[in-house]
Amino acid sequence: MDDLLAQLKAEFEPTQQSRANAKKPQARKSRQPPQSTSSASMDQMLAELRAELEAGRGRPNATPEKPQPDSKPNQTAAVNSNKYRVRLNALIEEDYRKQAQKREAKFAEIKRQEEARIAAEKRRQQELIEAQKREELRQRRRKEALREKAQQWLKNLNPRSEEGKWFEEFSYSYENKLQAAIDYLEAMRESGL
Repeated sequence: MDDLLAQLKAEFEPTQQSRANAKKPQARKSRQPPQSTSSASMDQMLAELRAELEAGRGRPNATPEKPQPDSKPNQTAAVNSNKYRVRLNALIEEDYRKQAQKREAKFAEIKRQEEARIAAEKRRQQELIEAQKREELRQRRRKEALREKAQQWLKNLNPRSEEGKWFEEFSYSYENKLQAAIDYLEAMRESGL
């Protein structure tokens, strides 16, 4: 409304100034009465304009607003903006889920590898324990076989023979003759005799 008033004043003031410039310098003193007349008519016109605007008859130099077409683009823009935000949020959530799935898959792979490493270590330890048990069993069987062989050798040994006399002296440092015979036969086997 203030803009319209400023436009009207701008339209009427130049014509008044041009009239004043056209008159002689003597007429400048008499300029005030026409100014107050034009000012009164201008005030009257402004009052009429205000009344028309308040009555809603329209605006001069302006096209009447169409609320429905203007509101539809605004509504469409708001709907499009809302759809854009919803789509953007959906894309962000989808990307977040994908990243979370990648992290979970990576952690699952690391966990699987660690479990496989632990399982392989346990298998290796179990294999070592079993190999050690097998070796102990083999050693026991070998000693048992050697014990039986030593017993048989002692039965066949003639104490009056040279070997028998030598063995008698050899066995003094042992707890019993069987242990001495086992060590003697073991040494013979290792030397290849």
